[in-house]
Amino acid sequence: MVVLIAKNTVKEGLQEEFLEIAKEMIARTREEAGCISYDLAGDQNDTQVFYFIEKYQDERAVEFHRATEYFQTLVPKIAALRVKPSEVSTCTVVE
Repeated sequence: MVVLIAKNTVKEGLQEEFLEIAKEMIARTREEAGCISYDLAGDQNDTQVFYFIEKYQDERAVEFHRATEYFQTLVPKIAALRVKPSEVSTCTVVE
């Protein structure tokens, strides 16, 4: 299993626009065969920070996700709303 945690710091005032795009990404990704779970969490201490918490069966499922048409379309839209590039941590479940 592969776990990705992607921190997104959104420009002030653009949180609602970010959430609208993120909702589409979440819905589409959850339909992927290799996706175990795909959630979005908001930081309780900073309203500009959101984390995509993604679990996939394996690296092939991650590659499939990144190659989808909607990923290629939505990620640039999300990128335009961020203060800086997404910070992605790739993790392995240890227990």
